[in-house]
Amino acid sequence: GNALQNCKFRKWPQMIQTVAQIYEESPAISRMEEGQEKYNKMTRSELAYLMVTMMSLAGMVGPLTLMIIVLGNKGLNQYEGKKTGEIKVENIWDQLNLNDREEVKRYIYECGRLRHPVSNTHKVALEDFTAKIGKKDVLFKKGTIIFIPMLLASIDEGVYGKSTFEFDHNRKNLCPFSTMFHSFGEETNGRICPGKEVAENMAIDILIALGRCRRESQGNPQVGLS
Repeated sequence: GNALQNCKFRKWPQMIQTVAQIYEESPAISRMEEGQEKYNKMTRSELAYLMVTMMSLAGMVGPLTLMIIVLGNKGLNQYEGKKTGEIKVENIWDQLNLNDREEVKRYIYECGRLRHPVSNTHKVALEDFTAKIGKKDVLFKKGTIIFIPMLLASIDEGVYGKSTFEFDHNRKNLCPFSTMFHSFGEETNGRICPGKEVAENMAIDILIALGRCRRESQGNPQVGLS
């Protein structure tokens, strides 16, 4: 709480202060009871600044990274002994039916399967627990941050078979099994990206619009449109 309070006296960019003020005056936060022990005596101002931070991460960093991947500006991951990193996703994008939003969506999900825009999440242990590491039981204390590598679920050969490290946006159960938005497809225990639908539809719109421009500039406006 005190650290966040001190942040108010730093030279915050004006835009951050403006947005935080809007959050603080919103109906939900303005009704918040300040100083509750269970929330570490958090104030409305502190919560508003936290919201700006969380919303900027969820609303900007994740979608931006996703777009960099699907547009081909960042290659797919290099996996030892595999050729995944050599795949040029933009060449696949050039062949998509841009009139078919579902196909474009599947392309996005396959890109995300092979390189998650946010590859991991975490949880905080609510009690002491023991985990086996190698052949030894190791005790971890309550409050331990547990790293959860979501990406590993997307490259499980027990799920995706021999073509796991290949690009196939028409593969079975691609979207239902996706962990790209920190859920299992549409199933979640409450920890799912709140901006999932916004990011998904934004990415589809951008790929369609830029895809058409790209094909026109290459002299192939009708490629993949039939």
